[in-house]
Amino acid sequence: MKKNKVDVCGFPETKMLSSRVACMQQLRSSTRSFFSNADIISTTRIILFWNPVTVKVDLLDSSTQGLHLSVSSLISQYSFMVTFVYGFNTIIARRSL
Repeated sequence: MKKNKVDVCGFPETKMLSSRVACMQQLRSSTRSFFSNADIISTTRIILFWNPVTVKVDLLDSSTQGLHLSVSSLISQYSFMVTFVYGFNTIIARRSL
């Protein structure tokens, strides 16, 4: 992410256990912050990383299948809303999406 100067990056379908996400929180570097939906579902589906020096990210809503965020550039004052989605595999489980 540093090499390509990516300030916001979302990873869907991580399928990490909540305990591993908690370890990530403890070991994370001071150069990146992150959100996940680990507090909602036992197997984390979405993780979002961002650079807090250049971007401000506010979590608007989270669910088992999505993270809804407001992203603001601290450099250009440009802002937008974004949703990272992980759709479940079955139609029945995906209906709430």
